[in-house]
Amino acid sequence: MRSATLLLALLLANFLLAQWDIRVPGEQGDARCNDCLRNMDNKPKEVLFGFVVDPRNEIWFAINDMRFFDALFKRSTDGIAVDVVPRDRYACGRSVPEHEGLSKGTLLEPVYLPALKRNMEQDELGVTYLKVGKLPAQFVNKPVELNLVVLQDRTACYYNNFYDLRSYRWDLLNMGLFMDSLRYQDAIDTTRSPIAASVLRRKALHFTIPFERGRTTYQARDLQPLYDSLRLTNFTIKHIDIRAYSSVDGPEATNIALQEERAKAIVAALQSFQSPTIRTTVSASENWVEFLNDISGSKYEYLGRQSKDEVKAALRDRSLLNALEPQLARHRKAVVTLELQRRTEFSDASDNDLVERFERSLAEQNMEQAMRIQHEVFQRVLDHDLPTSFLDRLDVPNKKEYALLLNSRAAYRHFLDPADVFATYLALQDLDRLAPGNGRIKYNLCAMKFRVWLLGAQAVDPVAFGKEIDRLRSYGIADNLVTRMHINRNIILAEQHMRAGDYARKDEALKYIHRNYRQVDLSDSDLLSLAQYFTSFGNHEWALEVIAPKLSRIDVDRDLLFYYLNLTLVEPELTADAQYRKVLLNAINLDRRRFCNLFRPYGKGGITFQLLDNPYLHTVYCENCTGTYGM
Repeated sequence: MRSATLLLALLLANFLLAQWDIRVPGEQGDARCNDCLRNMDNKPKEVLFGFVVDPRNEIWFAINDMRFFDALFKRSTDGIAVDVVPRDRYACGRSVPEHEGLSKGTLLEPVYLPALKRNMEQDELGVTYLKVGKLPAQFVNKPVELNLVVLQDRTACYYNNFYDLRSYRWDLLNMGLFMDSLRYQDAIDTTRSPIAASVLRRKALHFTIPFERGRTTYQARDLQPLYDSLRLTNFTIKHIDIRAYSSVDGPEATNIALQEERAKAIVAALQSFQSPTIRTTVSASENWVEFLNDISGSKYEYLGRQSKDEVKAALRDRSLLNALEPQLARHRKAVVTLELQRRTEFSDASDNDLVERFERSLAEQNMEQAMRIQHEVFQRVLDHDLPTSFLDRLDVPNKKEYALLLNSRAAYRHFLDPADVFATYLALQDLDRLAPGNGRIKYNLCAMKFRVWLLGAQAVDPVAFGKEIDRLRSYGIADNLVTRMHINRNIILAEQHMRAGDYARKDEALKYIHRNYRQVDLSDSDLLSLAQYFTSFGNHEWALEVIAPKLSRIDVDRDLLFYYLNLTLVEPELTADAQYRKVLLNAINLDRRRFCNLFRPYGKGGITFQLLDNPYLHTVYCENCTGTYGM
C-alpha cells in the first residue's frame, strides 16, 4: 500500500464535489486536515488497509487495526469516498490525462462514520470490514482500481492509491543438512551454490562463448578445445543453460531468432560428446544492458536518452554502426552454465552390484566407501533412475559406529519427502542419543527444530534454542552456519513479536537480521527471501539494500530483478534516473510478458496500472507491451 501526498495543489472539484458536498483544501491547506495528516505520517508500518469487492460488487474498506481507524475517524462528518479509476484511462496512442481534480475516475458518494459503524464486520484474523459503497454497473467485470479519499469534516484531506507487492514472512534462509562429510541444501541449486554442488558430486561451470558476426552454426570440433581444457570427460553434463545475447542493431525479432539458433547449435555440439540426454534451457535477448554501460560517458551517451526504436534507427547509419562495432561485437555472445555430475568408480555399477558392494563395505568396516555407495544410490534416486524405496535395500544397523551413515539416510529421506518433518526430527533425536558428541547430527537436529517450530510446536523455547545453536561451535560447526541459524531464529521471533503487538522487540529482531546477514554467503534465493521479509515489515530501504548489488549483472536472477521493480516502479524520481533504464530494458529482455503484467490491475496480478501516470513508464509500456502483451 502506498500513500499519496495531501491534495494541496488540486483545482476546485468537479460537479460531483458539489453534489457530495466535499470541500478541497486550498494551496495553504486546511486546519481540518491536520489530525488526519499527523495520523498518516505516524501510522505504524504494521497497520494495513485497502478495499475489497465482494461477489455482490459491494465495496468494503478493510483494516487490520481498528485503533488506528478510531484515531482517524472521530466526527460524524469524517468519512471515506471511493474513486473508481478505469484501465482505459491509460490506453496507448494518447496522452494520459492530467490529474486536475479530486478524482481520476468516478467519485462515489462518500460514506460517513455513523454509516461506516452500522455496516461493519470482522473476520477470524481480526481484520475489520466497513461497507463504503457499490461498484457502478458500468465498471462490473471491467479492469478498474479503487482509490481512497479520506474526509475530515467533509474535507478531502488525503488521497491514496494502492499497489500490490508480494511479500513472505516465513521463508527462512536455507540451512541445509549435513550428510556424509558434506552439507547439502533443501533446494539444490548447483548452478549458484558451491556447497550443494560439492555434495552432489556436481559442479557448475560458467563461461562465455563469443558469437562472430554472420556465424550461425557450431560443430563439435569448435568446442573440443573447450571440452578438453575443462576435463569434462570426468563428468556427465546434466543440464545446460544458455542465455544468448545479440547486439542491439538490427530488427529485434531477427536478432532473437538468430541467437536462439546459435544457442541450439552449441547445445547440439555439446550433446555429441555424451550419450545421456542433456536437459537444456535456452533464452535469447538483445544486450541493452552492456550497450548502455559502454556508451555511458562517451560521445555516444546521447543514445542512452533515446527510445529503443530511435536507437535502432540511428544505428542504420553505416558510419555510426562502424564506429560502435568494437563495442557491439563484445555484446554478441552466449553465457553458458553447465551443471555437471562427477563420474565415480561406482557410476557404471549395476543397481544390484551397488547393494552387494555396500554390504561388503560394512562387513569390512570401510565406512568411507559405504558412504560413497550410499550417496551414489541417493543420486540415482534423485535423478529418478531408482525408486525411493531402493534406499531400504542398503540396510544399516542401528549402532554408534554407523551413526554418520544413519545421519545421511535421515537427510536423504527429508530431502525426498520434506513434508514429513516430525519423522526426520525424531530420527535425528534417536541418533543424537546414539552418538551424543557428533556435531553433524546436532546441526541437523537444530535445522529440523526450526521446521518443527514453524509448524507451531510449543515445545521450542526460543531462549534455550538460542543457547543450543551457540553450542554448535563447540562441536566444530562453522561460525557462518551458526550465524545463519541465529538469523533464522530472529526471523521467527520477529513474526511472533509482531503478532503479540510487541513492536519494540520485533524491531530488535529485525535489526539483528539486518546487522548480520552480510556475514553469511547468501544465494540469490536467500537474498530474495530476505528482501521479501524486510518488505513485509515495511522496511523497503533494507530490501533494496539486499537486492541492489546484484542488478548490474547481465545474468541477474530474474526473480531478484523483478522484485526490485516491484519495490521501485512506484518512485517517479528513481524511474527518471538514466541508470534505471538499464534495469527496465534488462527486465523486458529477460521476460517481456512478466514485465508487462506488472501493469495489470492491483489485486489482479499486477502492481497497479496507475504506474502509467508516470509519462516515462507509459512510453516504455506502450513501446513494449502492445499487441501480444497488451491488456
